[in-house]
Amino acid sequence: MDKHQLAKELRQRQYDKGIIEKRIIDALSDNEIIDAYITCSHCGEKKVNEQDLETAINIAQNANQFFQRCDGFADVRHSTTAALRNESSSVAHYH
Repeated sequence: MDKHQLAKELRQRQYDKGIIEKRIIDALSDNEIIDAYITCSHCGEKKVNEQDLETAINIAQNANQFFQRCDGFADVRHSTTAALRNESSSVAHYH
């Protein structure tokens, strides 16, 4: 899938939900609509990095597969970060 096709599917999901006006959705660039789906609305942190984002887009055949890929990348990223924090915390207790 390419970025434009993904953005088109994400826009359609928003149209179908009917929460946001169509003109607002249409005003978003492809990057902005994709970022809206991968960015935490509370803290602003992106769920995936740029490299993983590109991989998820290229591998996915539709928006649902894109979400699954991003979730997988985010889980790996979160697990690695948590493990590093725990390791740091353990080391700090010994000093």
